[in-house]
Amino acid sequence: MLKIASFGCGVNSVAGLLKYGLDAYDEIIFADTGSEKPETYSYLNWIIKDKKWPITIIDDHYGKSLYDYYFEKKTYPSKVFRTCTSKFKINPLRRYLRKKYGKKETFEMTVYISHEEFHRMKTSDVKYQKLNYPLVYDKIDRNDCLKIIQDAGYKIPIKSGCYMCPFSKKADWSELKVKHPDLFDKSLQLEKQGQKFTASKKMPLL
Repeated sequence: MLKIASFGCGVNSVAGLLKYGLDAYDEIIFADTGSEKPETYSYLNWIIKDKKWPITIIDDHYGKSLYDYYFEKKTYPSKVFRTCTSKFKINPLRRYLRKKYGKKETFEMTVYISHEEFHRMKTSDVKYQKLNYPLVYDKIDRNDCLKIIQDAGYKIPIKSGCYMCPFSKKADWSELKVKHPDLFDKSLQLEKQGQKFTASKKMPLL
């Protein structure tokens, strides 16, 4: 069974790799949605080039970014109909692994959810993959993760996630509007278009 780390380039995953070691995994994979915040891409570039982390970047998602996909569909990511994670993170990662290692290989997939988010733990819905949550098992919370990063002398990454994520808090939107007004405007345009189209067609969000 190969050991794979799903890397989101946020606080939890950076701390997880620092704690458990880069050599603990056969491959560390960042599934790029094409719509991450600029700070995330900057941090990713820093740890790959300056810190020499062996991160594999995959972007196997319909030949377009998450934003462009939803814009062309005239809809937007939703808390209720949450398909963006599966379409742009989980499924591309699975396709990559099966293509590279073959259909007979099995995987232990490490997901860096901190201890206070233990309710997000799931069991895999495919037989060839087992999910592993070391931060939860070792009762490491977000504050612990911050300390791990600081003690290692690393910069603290921003919270990972697409800039138009529906789970963003009010403070996140305010910060995006100040730091990246172009991305804020794009997010607003996507939501308005999606709401208008959904209302006219009485269709569920994709």
